Amino acid sequence: MKCPNCRGLGRLFPAIPHKGFPKSGMLCDICKGNGILPQDIDYRQDDGKILKGERFRSGRSLKEYCEKFDIDVIERSRMERGYFKK
Repeated sequence: MKCPNCRGLGRLFPAIPHKGFPKSGMLCDICKGNGILPQDIDYRQDDGKILKGERFRSGRSLKEYCEKFDIDVIERSRMERGYFKK
């Protein structure tokens, strides 16, 4: 399956280009640049939206939520985008 995060490109590009962002884009943090969703990752977009909604209803930012519950911010961000480790 193509990596949904980078749409199979292996690189991420900003919606609005800005100074200092590399023209070649950034390496995708999910597929690590190969454009294929890794086998150890389940993509469950709806489950991610549920997690994000729970956090929003708590009134906390991602950082605040993670600090309160001692959760890794990067991992929680991935989960809220629908990427879960198997």
